[in-house]
Amino acid sequence: MFSFYYECKMYIKKTLMLMGIKYNYRRFFWGRRWYLDWIEKHEKYFQKDISQAIDSFRLKPLISIIVPVYNVEESILRKCINSVLNQYYENWELCIADDNSSLPHIKRTLEYYETIDKRIKVTYRKENGHISECSNSALELATGDFTALLDNDDMLQPFALYEVVKVINEFPGVDLIYSNEDKLLNDQRIYPFFKKSWNRELLLYVNYISHLAVYRTVKLKKIGGFRTGFEGAQDWDLALRFTEKTSKIIHIPKILYHWRMIETSTSVNQEKKPYVKQAQRKTLIEAKKRKLEG
Repeated sequence: MFSFYYECKMYIKKTLMLMGIKYNYRRFFWGRRWYLDWIEKHEKYFQKDISQAIDSFRLKPLISIIVPVYNVEESILRKCINSVLNQYYENWELCIADDNSSLPHIKRTLEYYETIDKRIKVTYRKENGHISECSNSALELATGDFTALLDNDDMLQPFALYEVVKVINEFPGVDLIYSNEDKLLNDQRIYPFFKKSWNRELLLYVNYISHLAVYRTVKLKKIGGFRTGFEGAQDWDLALRFTEKTSKIIHIPKILYHWRMIETSTSVNQEKKPYVKQAQRKTLIEAKKRKLEG
């Protein structure tokens, strides 16, 4: 029976690979259940233990979390901000830039959160500049030692910053930290992305760093932050330019970030944002050009 099952599994996996289809065979046989089991097995965190660990940290850096905001649904925006408020590690600042949103609930919501926590800072742009300019406006607010990137419709795990700061204590010279991630569909966790350790050549083919990414702030600002003209691939362009300046990069093999699947997000379909592919091509062309120029 086991031999038959194994042969079937390998045949299906091989066939899909030959067809050029990437498929998780565990999902094929067990559906979403296998991931729920994985979460239960690997995400056993207890706040008391984490608090004790944080107390023992020699380094407790300020982490700036930058969030560009534009016309996002109110409930989703609140979930995003609450995921920061719920962090076990408390030495953070939330730097939000509103990109001249037209929906009235945006300013109302942001003003509310500003009043309930002094660690939340908001700037309101007078004109819409798209994601790169808005992200840079948020970055201007950042005063922390490290800067984490968070989209306005996504969420952090409550232990995300704890895991980041744990790495900083183990490797004080680190310049970039990135983690695994999964996706949210109707607030259900699906599609985990278990990433590779740092690999420069792989990054030239795909932005596998993605979320969560945490950069040393002084070096992030030194390279100029995000570039206009790369909207849709701005995070990839940033990662490529940043990693050209340092090799001190650490991967946390844990899922610290939830990328929400909504109609306007590239997590669902890049065709929703046709400029993305053009920006990706431009990003790769320039990265390879810089590589040849040495």
